[in-house]
Amino acid sequence: MNCIKGIFKFFFILIAITTVAVGAGVAVLAFVFKKDFEDLEQKTKEIVSEIESNN
Repeated sequence: MNCIKGIFKFFFILIAITTVAVGAGVAVLAFVFKKDFEDLEQKTKEIVSEIESNN
């Protein structure tokens, strides 16, 4: 019985650590993509204003 409890405890801890790691990874990716998206948005606005000023 103790062996089964140990296995369940091990898997529970493993799943908890994996969940935290995946959550942190998603947060980092979201931050990086947000920064890239903001840069892309700014460049797009610059291009549009440049085109409008040439017309």
